[in-house]
Amino acid sequence: MTNNRKEIQPKQIFNVLVNTPFSDQEKEILTFLYQPIVGAGAFSLFLTLLSEVRYSGMSESLFHRELIMLLDMGSRQLEEARAKLEGIGLLDTFVKEDGELGSIYVYRLNHPEAVESFFKDEILALTLLNQVGEKKFNQLFERFQPNYMELDEYQNISADYQEVYGFREEQLITEGPHLNEIKQAFDDPEPKRKISAVDSTLFDWAFFVSQVERFGLKLPKKVDELKEEIYLYNRLYGTDELEMLEFVKFSFDYHTNEINRKALRQIVDRSYRENRQQKTSQVRRNEEAVLTEEEQRSYRFNSLKMEGFSEADIRSIIDSETIPPLKYLAAVQKQTGGFGTGQEEKIIENLVKRSGLPNSVINILISYVLIIQKQPTLTGSYVYTIANDWAKKEIFSPEKAITYLKTKQADNQKKRQGREYSSNKRQQVVRKEKLPDWVDNPVPEEKLSTEAQEKLDREMEEFLRRRGER
Repeated sequence: MTNNRKEIQPKQIFNVLVNTPFSDQEKEILTFLYQPIVGAGAFSLFLTLLSEVRYSGMSESLFHRELIMLLDMGSRQLEEARAKLEGIGLLDTFVKEDGELGSIYVYRLNHPEAVESFFKDEILALTLLNQVGEKKFNQLFERFQPNYMELDEYQNISADYQEVYGFREEQLITEGPHLNEIKQAFDDPEPKRKISAVDSTLFDWAFFVSQVERFGLKLPKKVDELKEEIYLYNRLYGTDELEMLEFVKFSFDYHTNEINRKALRQIVDRSYRENRQQKTSQVRRNEEAVLTEEEQRSYRFNSLKMEGFSEADIRSIIDSETIPPLKYLAAVQKQTGGFGTGQEEKIIENLVKRSGLPNSVINILISYVLIIQKQPTLTGSYVYTIANDWAKKEIFSPEKAITYLKTKQADNQKKRQGREYSSNKRQQVVRKEKLPDWVDNPVPEEKLSTEAQEKLDREMEEFLRRRGER
Protein backbone atom coordinates (compact mmCIF):
# COMPACT_ATOMS: atom_id res chain seq x y z
CA MET A 1 0.00 0.00 0.00
CA THR A 2 1.14 3.53 -0.65
CA ASN A 3 1.86 5.82 2.27
CA ASN A 4 -0.79 8.38 1.33
CA ARG A 5 -3.71 6.07 2.07
CA LYS A 6 -6.17 7.37 4.61
CA GLU A 7 -9.08 5.66 6.29
CA ILE A 8 -12.33 6.07 4.40
CA GLN A 9 -14.80 8.55 5.84
CA PRO A 10 -18.58 8.09 5.33
CA LYS A 11 -19.05 11.65 3.98
CA GLN A 12 -16.37 11.33 1.30
CA ILE A 13 -17.54 11.18 -2.33
CA PHE A 14 -16.62 8.51 -4.86
CA ASN A 15 -17.34 7.55 -8.46
CA VAL A 16 -17.01 4.14 -10.10
CA LEU A 17 -15.43 3.77 -13.54
CA VAL A 18 -15.46 0.83 -15.97
CA ASN A 19 -13.63 1.38 -19.25
CA THR A 20 -15.42 -1.40 -21.18
CA PRO A 21 -18.35 -3.68 -20.22
CA PHE A 22 -17.76 -7.03 -18.53
CA SER A 23 -18.64 -10.15 -20.52
CA ASP A 24 -20.54 -13.12 -19.10
CA GLN A 25 -17.38 -15.26 -19.29
CA GLU A 26 -15.45 -12.63 -17.29
CA LYS A 27 -18.14 -12.69 -14.61
CA GLU A 28 -17.77 -16.49 -14.44
CA ILE A 29 -14.00 -16.10 -14.05
CA LEU A 30 -14.56 -13.56 -11.27
CA THR A 31 -16.92 -15.91 -9.45
CA PHE A 32 -14.91 -19.13 -9.64
CA LEU A 33 -11.27 -17.98 -9.79
CA TYR A 34 -11.09 -14.59 -8.08
CA GLN A 35 -13.75 -14.87 -5.38
CA PRO A 36 -11.88 -17.65 -3.48
CA ILE A 37 -8.80 -15.41 -3.43
CA VAL A 38 -10.32 -12.11 -2.30
CA GLY A 39 -13.10 -13.53 -0.11
CA ALA A 40 -16.83 -12.90 0.12
CA GLY A 41 -16.56 -9.36 1.50
CA ALA A 42 -14.26 -8.05 -1.22
CA PHE A 43 -16.23 -9.87 -3.90
CA SER A 44 -19.46 -8.25 -2.64
CA LEU A 45 -17.74 -4.87 -2.77
CA PHE A 46 -16.72 -5.49 -6.39
CA LEU A 47 -20.24 -6.50 -7.45
CA THR A 48 -21.78 -3.58 -5.56
CA LEU A 49 -19.46 -1.08 -7.24
CA LEU A 50 -20.14 -2.69 -10.61
CA SER A 51 -23.90 -2.40 -10.08
CA GLU A 52 -23.57 1.38 -9.69
CA VAL A 53 -22.02 1.82 -13.15
CA ARG A 54 -24.32 3.14 -15.85
CA TYR A 55 -24.20 2.53 -19.59
CA SER A 56 -21.81 5.45 -19.93
CA GLY A 57 -19.21 3.49 -17.95
CA MET A 58 -19.37 5.87 -14.97
CA SER A 59 -21.52 5.92 -11.85
CA GLU A 60 -23.14 8.91 -10.24
CA SER A 61 -21.28 10.66 -7.43
CA LEU A 62 -22.01 8.72 -4.25
CA PHE A 63 -21.12 8.98 -0.58
CA HIS A 64 -19.18 6.20 1.10
CA ARG A 65 -21.93 6.17 3.68
CA GLU A 66 -24.24 4.56 1.10
CA LEU A 67 -21.64 1.88 0.34
CA ILE A 68 -21.15 1.16 4.04
CA MET A 69 -24.90 0.74 4.54
CA LEU A 70 -25.34 -1.50 1.49
CA LEU A 71 -22.51 -3.82 2.48
CA ASP A 72 -23.08 -3.64 6.24
CA MET A 73 -19.37 -2.96 6.74
CA GLY A 74 -17.43 -0.57 8.91
CA SER A 75 -14.92 1.85 7.38
CA ARG A 76 -12.00 -0.39 8.29
CA GLN A 77 -13.66 -3.51 6.85
CA LEU A 78 -14.39 -1.59 3.68
CA GLU A 79 -10.76 -0.51 3.49
CA GLU A 80 -9.56 -4.12 3.90
CA ALA A 81 -11.93 -5.36 1.19
CA ARG A 82 -10.77 -2.60 -1.13
CA ALA A 83 -7.11 -3.50 -0.52
CA LYS A 84 -7.78 -7.14 -1.44
CA LEU A 85 -9.27 -6.09 -4.78
CA GLU A 86 -6.37 -3.72 -5.43
CA GLY A 87 -3.73 -6.30 -4.54
CA ILE A 88 -5.08 -8.86 -7.00
CA GLY A 89 -5.44 -6.27 -9.78
CA LEU A 90 -9.24 -5.98 -9.95
CA LEU A 91 -9.41 -2.40 -8.67
CA ASP A 92 -7.38 0.78 -9.01
CA THR A 93 -8.12 3.61 -6.59
CA PHE A 94 -7.49 7.26 -7.44
CA VAL A 95 -7.98 10.23 -5.12
CA LYS A 96 -7.77 14.01 -5.37
CA GLU A 97 -8.23 16.76 -2.83
CA ASP A 98 -10.95 19.37 -3.32
CA GLY A 99 -10.98 22.57 -1.28
CA GLU A 100 -14.71 22.32 -0.56
CA LEU A 101 -15.54 18.61 -0.85
CA GLY A 102 -12.36 17.16 0.64
CA SER A 103 -11.06 13.82 -0.70
CA ILE A 104 -12.83 12.61 -3.84
CA TYR A 105 -12.24 9.00 -4.92
CA VAL A 106 -12.51 7.25 -8.27
CA TYR A 107 -12.71 3.44 -8.21
CA ARG A 108 -11.80 1.91 -11.55
CA LEU A 109 -12.88 -1.72 -11.90
CA ASN A 110 -10.43 -3.76 -13.97
CA HIS A 111 -11.23 -6.78 -16.09
CA PRO A 112 -9.99 -10.14 -14.78
CA GLU A 113 -7.30 -12.05 -16.61
CA ALA A 114 -8.47 -14.44 -19.29
CA VAL A 115 -8.53 -18.09 -18.21
CA GLU A 116 -5.35 -18.94 -20.12
CA SER A 117 -3.49 -15.93 -18.71
CA PHE A 118 -4.73 -16.67 -15.18
CA PHE A 119 -3.41 -20.23 -15.05
CA LYS A 120 -0.18 -19.27 -16.82
CA ASP A 121 0.45 -16.54 -14.24
CA GLU A 122 2.32 -18.26 -11.40
CA ILE A 123 1.33 -15.60 -8.87
CA LEU A 124 -2.40 -15.91 -9.53
CA ALA A 125 -2.36 -19.70 -9.89
CA LEU A 126 -0.36 -20.25 -6.70
CA THR A 127 -2.50 -17.78 -4.74
CA LEU A 128 -5.66 -19.64 -5.79
CA LEU A 129 -4.02 -22.98 -4.93
CA ASN A 130 -3.14 -21.74 -1.44
CA GLN A 131 -6.70 -20.53 -0.85
CA VAL A 132 -8.73 -23.52 -2.05
CA GLY A 133 -6.34 -26.46 -1.74
CA GLU A 134 -5.06 -28.83 -4.39
CA LYS A 135 -8.28 -30.83 -4.87
CA LYS A 136 -10.52 -27.82 -5.51
CA PHE A 137 -7.79 -26.14 -7.58
CA ASN A 138 -7.69 -29.16 -9.91
CA GLN A 139 -11.48 -29.11 -10.17
CA LEU A 140 -11.43 -25.43 -11.18
CA PHE A 141 -8.69 -26.11 -13.70
CA GLU A 142 -10.74 -28.94 -15.24
CA ARG A 143 -13.76 -26.61 -15.41
CA PHE A 144 -11.89 -24.05 -17.51
CA GLN A 145 -9.41 -26.32 -19.29
CA PRO A 146 -9.68 -25.86 -23.08
CA ASN A 147 -10.39 -28.86 -25.25
CA TYR A 148 -8.04 -28.81 -28.21
CA MET A 149 -8.75 -31.24 -31.02
CA GLU A 150 -5.83 -33.02 -32.64
CA LEU A 151 -5.81 -31.92 -36.30
CA ASP A 152 -2.51 -33.41 -37.47
CA GLU A 153 -4.26 -35.68 -39.98
CA TYR A 154 -6.29 -32.78 -41.40
CA GLN A 155 -5.29 -30.17 -43.96
CA ASN A 156 -6.10 -26.51 -43.36
CA ILE A 157 -7.88 -25.31 -46.53
CA SER A 158 -9.21 -22.00 -45.11
CA ALA A 159 -9.23 -19.01 -47.45
CA ASP A 160 -6.73 -16.20 -46.87
CA TYR A 161 -7.81 -12.66 -46.12
CA GLN A 162 -6.37 -11.32 -49.36
CA GLU A 163 -8.29 -13.91 -51.40
CA VAL A 164 -11.64 -12.84 -49.97
CA TYR A 165 -11.39 -9.16 -49.12
CA GLY A 166 -8.38 -7.84 -50.94
CA PHE A 167 -6.12 -5.10 -49.62
CA ARG A 168 -5.35 -1.65 -51.07
CA GLU A 169 -2.13 -0.17 -49.76
CA GLU A 170 -2.98 3.31 -51.02
CA GLN A 171 -6.09 3.38 -48.82
CA LEU A 172 -3.98 2.52 -45.77
CA ILE A 173 -1.81 5.54 -46.55
CA THR A 174 -4.73 7.95 -46.96
CA GLU A 175 -6.69 6.63 -43.96
CA GLY A 176 -3.58 6.14 -41.82
CA PRO A 177 -3.91 9.28 -39.65
CA HIS A 178 -7.57 8.57 -38.89
CA LEU A 179 -6.86 4.92 -38.04
CA ASN A 180 -4.00 6.00 -35.81
CA GLU A 181 -6.32 8.32 -33.88
CA ILE A 182 -8.73 5.45 -33.34
CA LYS A 183 -5.92 3.18 -32.18
CA GLN A 184 -4.69 5.77 -29.69
CA ALA A 185 -8.20 6.12 -28.29
CA PHE A 186 -7.84 2.58 -26.91
CA ASP A 187 -4.57 3.36 -25.13
CA ASP A 188 -5.37 3.78 -21.43
CA PRO A 189 -3.32 6.66 -19.95
CA GLU A 190 -3.46 4.80 -16.59
CA PRO A 191 -3.06 1.14 -17.54
CA LYS A 192 -3.90 -1.67 -15.16
CA ARG A 193 -1.10 -2.38 -12.69
CA LYS A 194 0.81 -5.62 -13.15
CA ILE A 195 0.96 -7.97 -10.18
CA SER A 196 4.60 -8.25 -9.15
CA ALA A 197 6.69 -9.91 -6.45
CA VAL A 198 9.63 -7.49 -6.92
CA ASP A 199 11.24 -6.14 -3.74
CA SER A 200 13.49 -3.20 -4.66
CA THR A 201 14.96 -2.76 -1.16
CA LEU A 202 17.52 -5.55 -1.58
CA PHE A 203 18.74 -5.00 -5.15
CA ASP A 204 19.74 -1.69 -6.76
CA TRP A 205 18.23 -2.10 -10.23
CA ALA A 206 19.34 1.33 -11.49
CA PHE A 207 22.97 0.62 -10.57
CA PHE A 208 22.79 -2.83 -12.17
CA VAL A 209 21.40 -1.38 -15.43
CA SER A 210 24.13 1.29 -15.49
CA GLN A 211 26.79 -1.42 -15.19
CA VAL A 212 25.17 -3.52 -17.92
CA GLU A 213 25.17 -0.54 -20.29
CA ARG A 214 28.74 0.32 -19.29
CA PHE A 215 29.85 -2.97 -20.83
CA GLY A 216 27.88 -2.26 -24.01
CA LEU A 217 25.19 -4.84 -23.30
CA LYS A 218 21.53 -4.24 -24.04
CA LEU A 219 18.55 -5.34 -22.00
CA PRO A 220 15.75 -7.21 -23.82
CA LYS A 221 12.50 -5.52 -24.85
CA LYS A 222 10.61 -7.51 -22.22
CA VAL A 223 12.78 -6.06 -19.48
CA ASP A 224 10.11 -6.45 -16.77
CA GLU A 225 10.21 -10.25 -17.08
CA LEU A 226 14.00 -10.24 -16.76
CA LYS A 227 13.75 -7.87 -13.80
CA GLU A 228 11.38 -10.23 -11.97
CA GLU A 229 13.79 -13.10 -12.59
CA ILE A 230 16.86 -11.22 -11.39
CA TYR A 231 15.12 -10.06 -8.20
CA LEU A 232 14.18 -13.69 -7.56
CA TYR A 233 17.83 -14.77 -7.90
CA ASN A 234 18.80 -12.06 -5.44
CA ARG A 235 16.34 -13.33 -2.85
CA LEU A 236 17.09 -17.01 -3.45
CA TYR A 237 20.87 -16.93 -3.58
CA GLY A 238 21.81 -13.55 -2.14
CA THR A 239 23.28 -12.57 -5.53
CA ASP A 240 24.24 -8.87 -5.56
CA GLU A 241 24.41 -6.43 -8.48
CA LEU A 242 28.04 -7.07 -9.47
CA GLU A 243 27.70 -10.85 -9.24
CA MET A 244 24.58 -10.69 -11.39
CA LEU A 245 26.46 -8.53 -13.90
CA GLU A 246 29.03 -11.33 -14.32
CA PHE A 247 26.26 -13.88 -14.88
CA VAL A 248 24.63 -11.63 -17.48
CA LYS A 249 27.93 -11.14 -19.33
CA PHE A 250 28.34 -14.91 -19.68
CA SER A 251 24.71 -15.42 -20.78
CA PHE A 252 24.62 -12.62 -23.36
CA ASP A 253 24.00 -13.86 -26.91
CA TYR A 254 25.92 -11.63 -29.29
CA HIS A 255 24.13 -13.11 -32.31
CA THR A 256 20.66 -12.10 -31.16
CA ASN A 257 22.00 -9.14 -29.15
CA GLU A 258 19.92 -10.23 -26.15
CA ILE A 259 20.36 -11.87 -22.77
CA ASN A 260 19.58 -15.58 -23.00
CA ARG A 261 17.35 -16.06 -19.95
CA LYS A 262 17.58 -19.86 -20.08
CA ALA A 263 21.38 -19.67 -20.11
CA LEU A 264 21.27 -17.10 -17.29
CA ARG A 265 19.24 -19.46 -15.12
CA GLN A 266 21.64 -22.33 -15.77
CA ILE A 267 24.69 -20.19 -14.97
CA VAL A 268 23.20 -18.89 -11.71
CA ASP A 269 22.13 -22.36 -10.60
CA ARG A 270 25.48 -23.90 -11.49
CA SER A 271 27.37 -21.16 -9.68
CA TYR A 272 25.24 -21.68 -6.57
CA ARG A 273 25.84 -25.43 -6.53
CA GLU A 274 29.59 -25.05 -7.03
CA ASN A 275 30.13 -22.23 -4.53
CA ARG A 276 28.87 -22.76 -0.98
CA GLN A 277 30.46 -19.65 0.51
CA GLN A 278 27.80 -17.73 2.40
CA LYS A 279 27.30 -14.01 2.04
CA THR A 280 25.65 -11.82 4.63
CA SER A 281 22.33 -10.28 3.59
CA GLN A 282 20.47 -7.38 5.15
CA VAL A 283 19.56 -7.42 8.84
CA ARG A 284 17.60 -5.06 11.02
CA ARG A 285 19.89 -2.13 11.77
CA ASN A 286 20.02 1.10 13.78
CA GLU A 287 19.98 3.66 10.97
CA GLU A 288 19.73 6.60 13.36
CA ALA A 289 23.34 6.23 14.50
CA VAL A 290 26.57 5.74 12.56
CA LEU A 291 27.71 2.29 13.71
CA THR A 292 30.24 -0.21 12.45
CA GLU A 293 29.11 -3.65 11.32
CA GLU A 294 30.29 -5.11 14.62
CA GLU A 295 28.36 -2.43 16.55
CA GLN A 296 25.27 -3.11 14.43
CA ARG A 297 25.44 -6.82 15.28
CA SER A 298 25.89 -5.97 18.94
CA TYR A 299 22.90 -3.61 18.75
CA ARG A 300 20.77 -6.33 17.15
CA PHE A 301 21.85 -8.90 19.76
CA ASN A 302 21.17 -6.58 22.70
CA SER A 303 17.79 -5.49 21.29
CA LEU A 304 16.66 -9.11 21.06
CA LYS A 305 18.05 -9.81 24.53
CA MET A 306 15.98 -6.96 25.98
CA GLU A 307 12.88 -8.44 24.33
CA GLY A 308 13.38 -11.61 26.40
CA PHE A 309 14.88 -13.98 23.82
CA SER A 310 17.43 -16.54 24.98
CA GLU A 311 20.91 -16.62 23.50
CA ALA A 312 20.02 -19.77 21.53
CA ASP A 313 16.95 -18.03 20.10
CA ILE A 314 19.01 -14.96 19.21
CA ARG A 315 21.58 -17.08 17.37
CA SER A 316 18.74 -18.74 15.44
CA ILE A 317 17.27 -15.34 14.55
CA ILE A 318 20.55 -13.80 13.42
CA ASP A 319 21.44 -16.97 11.55
CA SER A 320 18.15 -16.87 9.67
CA GLU A 321 18.84 -13.27 8.62
CA THR A 322 22.30 -13.91 7.21
CA ILE A 323 21.81 -16.90 4.91
CA PRO A 324 19.70 -17.09 1.70
CA PRO A 325 17.02 -19.81 1.90
CA LEU A 326 18.53 -22.34 -0.51
CA LYS A 327 21.89 -22.24 1.26
CA TYR A 328 20.09 -22.47 4.59
CA LEU A 329 18.19 -25.53 3.34
CA ALA A 330 21.43 -27.18 2.21
CA ALA A 331 23.06 -26.50 5.61
CA VAL A 332 20.11 -27.96 7.53
CA GLN A 333 19.95 -31.05 5.29
CA LYS A 334 23.69 -31.63 5.73
CA GLN A 335 23.46 -31.18 9.50
CA THR A 336 20.57 -33.65 9.76
CA GLY A 337 22.36 -36.19 7.55
CA GLY A 338 20.13 -35.76 4.52
CA PHE A 339 20.45 -34.09 1.13
CA GLY A 340 18.41 -31.53 -0.78
CA THR A 341 16.19 -32.44 -3.73
CA GLY A 342 15.16 -30.48 -6.80
CA GLN A 343 11.55 -30.55 -5.61
CA GLU A 344 12.54 -28.96 -2.28
CA GLU A 345 14.42 -26.22 -4.09
CA LYS A 346 11.34 -25.56 -6.22
CA ILE A 347 9.21 -25.31 -3.07
CA ILE A 348 11.63 -22.76 -1.56
CA GLU A 349 11.70 -20.84 -4.83
CA ASN A 350 7.90 -20.62 -4.82
CA LEU A 351 7.92 -19.43 -1.20
CA VAL A 352 10.46 -16.71 -1.98
CA LYS A 353 8.63 -15.64 -5.12
CA ARG A 354 5.01 -15.84 -4.02
CA SER A 355 4.49 -16.10 -0.26
CA GLY A 356 5.53 -12.57 0.70
CA LEU A 357 7.42 -14.00 3.70
CA PRO A 358 10.93 -12.57 4.27
CA ASN A 359 13.90 -14.89 3.74
CA SER A 360 14.53 -15.01 7.48
CA VAL A 361 11.01 -16.28 8.20
CA ILE A 362 11.30 -18.87 5.41
CA ASN A 363 14.50 -20.10 7.08
CA ILE A 364 12.73 -20.46 10.44
CA LEU A 365 10.00 -22.41 8.63
CA ILE A 366 12.67 -24.74 7.18
CA SER A 367 14.13 -25.31 10.66
CA TYR A 368 10.70 -25.97 12.11
CA VAL A 369 9.80 -28.63 9.54
CA LEU A 370 13.17 -30.40 9.24
CA ILE A 371 14.60 -30.05 12.76
CA ILE A 372 11.70 -29.59 15.19
CA GLN A 373 9.13 -31.67 13.30
CA LYS A 374 11.91 -34.05 12.13
CA GLN A 375 10.45 -34.37 8.64
CA PRO A 376 12.89 -36.03 6.19
CA THR A 377 12.05 -33.62 3.36
CA LEU A 378 9.97 -30.53 2.66
CA THR A 379 6.52 -31.43 1.31
CA GLY A 380 4.79 -28.84 -0.84
CA SER A 381 1.26 -29.01 0.56
CA TYR A 382 2.50 -29.04 4.17
CA VAL A 383 5.00 -26.19 3.73
CA TYR A 384 2.58 -24.04 1.71
CA THR A 385 -0.10 -24.50 4.38
CA ILE A 386 2.25 -23.26 7.09
CA ALA A 387 3.50 -20.37 4.95
CA ASN A 388 -0.04 -19.33 4.08
CA ASP A 389 -1.02 -19.42 7.75
CA TRP A 390 2.01 -17.30 8.74
CA ALA A 391 1.36 -14.80 5.96
CA LYS A 392 -2.25 -14.35 7.09
CA LYS A 393 -1.02 -13.84 10.65
CA GLU A 394 1.52 -11.28 9.35
CA ILE A 395 4.51 -13.17 10.75
CA PHE A 396 7.14 -11.17 8.89
CA SER A 397 10.12 -11.37 11.26
CA PRO A 398 12.09 -14.36 12.60
CA GLU A 399 11.52 -13.34 16.23
CA LYS A 400 7.77 -13.23 15.63
CA ALA A 401 7.94 -16.69 14.01
CA ILE A 402 9.81 -18.14 17.01
CA THR A 403 7.39 -16.48 19.45
CA TYR A 404 4.44 -17.89 17.51
CA LEU A 405 5.90 -21.41 17.51
CA LYS A 406 6.48 -21.27 21.27
CA THR A 407 2.92 -20.04 21.83
CA LYS A 408 1.61 -22.82 19.62
CA GLN A 409 3.62 -25.39 21.54
CA ALA A 410 2.21 -24.09 24.83
CA ASP A 411 -1.32 -24.30 23.39
CA ASN A 412 -0.67 -27.89 22.34
CA GLN A 413 0.52 -28.78 25.82
CA LYS A 414 -2.62 -27.26 27.37
CA LYS A 415 -4.73 -29.15 24.85
CA ARG A 416 -3.07 -32.46 25.77
CA GLN A 417 -3.52 -31.75 29.47
CA GLY A 418 -7.16 -30.98 28.78
CA ARG A 419 -7.63 -34.33 27.03
CA GLU A 420 -5.98 -36.15 29.91
CA TYR A 421 -8.19 -34.32 32.40
CA SER A 422 -11.27 -35.14 30.34
CA SER A 423 -10.29 -38.81 30.17
CA ASN A 424 -9.66 -39.06 33.90
CA LYS A 425 -12.69 -37.11 35.05
CA ARG A 426 -14.91 -38.01 32.08
CA GLN A 427 -15.65 -34.35 31.52
CA GLN A 428 -15.77 -32.60 28.18
CA VAL A 429 -13.35 -29.72 27.80
CA VAL A 430 -14.43 -27.18 25.18
CA ARG A 431 -11.64 -25.47 23.26
CA LYS A 432 -11.98 -21.70 22.92
CA GLU A 433 -10.03 -21.53 19.67
CA LYS A 434 -9.49 -24.05 16.90
CA LEU A 435 -5.82 -24.19 15.98
CA PRO A 436 -4.67 -24.82 12.38
CA ASP A 437 -4.58 -28.47 11.29
CA TRP A 438 -0.85 -28.41 10.72
CA VAL A 439 -0.24 -27.78 14.44
CA ASP A 440 -0.57 -31.52 15.09
CA ASN A 441 -0.30 -32.89 11.58
CA PRO A 442 1.51 -34.68 10.09
CA VAL A 443 3.70 -35.33 13.16
CA PRO A 444 1.99 -34.95 16.57
CA GLU A 445 4.11 -33.02 19.04
CA GLU A 446 4.97 -34.84 22.26
CA LYS A 447 6.41 -33.47 25.46
CA LEU A 448 10.14 -34.02 25.45
CA SER A 449 11.95 -35.60 28.35
CA THR A 450 14.80 -33.67 29.98
CA GLU A 451 17.38 -35.91 28.23
CA ALA A 452 15.69 -35.51 24.84
CA GLN A 453 15.45 -31.76 25.26
CA GLU A 454 19.14 -31.52 26.13
CA LYS A 455 20.01 -33.65 23.09
CA LEU A 456 17.92 -31.36 20.83
CA ASP A 457 19.63 -28.30 22.29
CA ARG A 458 23.04 -29.81 21.55
CA GLU A 459 22.02 -30.58 17.97
CA MET A 460 20.82 -27.01 17.48
CA GLU A 461 24.08 -25.66 18.97
CA GLU A 462 26.11 -27.86 16.61
CA PHE A 463 24.03 -26.78 13.62
CA LEU A 464 24.45 -23.10 14.46
CA ARG A 465 28.22 -23.50 14.78
CA ARG A 466 28.59 -25.39 11.51
CA ARG A 467 25.86 -23.63 9.52
CA GLY A 468 26.49 -23.40 5.85
CA GLU A 469 30.15 -24.49 6.10
CA ARG A 470 30.94 -21.05 7.41
